[in-house]
Amino acid sequence: MEIIKVESNVLGSNTYVLKNNKKVILIDAGASVEQLEPYLDGCKVEGVLLTHLHFDHVYELNSYVQKFGCGVYLFDSANVGNQRYTLPKLIGGVKLPEGCYHSLKGVSNLELGGFNVQCFHTPGHTADSMCFKIENSLFSGDTLFNGTVGRTDLPTSNPQEMISSLELLYRVEFDVCYSGHSESSTYAEQQENIKYFLLEL
Repeated sequence: MEIIKVESNVLGSNTYVLKNNKKVILIDAGASVEQLEPYLDGCKVEGVLLTHLHFDHVYELNSYVQKFGCGVYLFDSANVGNQRYTLPKLIGGVKLPEGCYHSLKGVSNLELGGFNVQCFHTPGHTADSMCFKIENSLFSGDTLFNGTVGRTDLPTSNPQEMISSLELLYRVEFDVCYSGHSESSTYAEQQENIKYFLLEL
């Protein structure tokens, strides 16, 4: 599996392109289609996994669905359109597609385009936050960062739920953690990161 990070122009959120046997899945949707196309090489986009609905992670989602005709997988499709989840007022609005969503609430494993995806509901930064483990890589959205964790002072955030999510992720083994912003981190780095914030929160 090849992993390509594409940094968006919207708060520097990361969109990840995962390629395997001419099939692609995307994680989050902040980067533009034009930014992604050089890395697709004619591969079929099988779907988009959303770590949460904050505007910087879904800003280009409508263009993805129009361009690639793909499904979108997120914690709960009932949250789409709820401004407490997307925070659109911070940027003047964001248009989301319709009729393409698949809820992952209660789903622990997903087979998508030849990729086996382990799904973890990790509320704290937002109520709908999810992390995905694919092979030996963890995609943590805004739950885990390199050296810190996600904010818990926003609508639908919850510090106590963040503690529970950190305790869950501490038990998940992986090689590299790919975050929703900034650089990746190792398993050892995240073990220390999580332990520190479990004491601080």
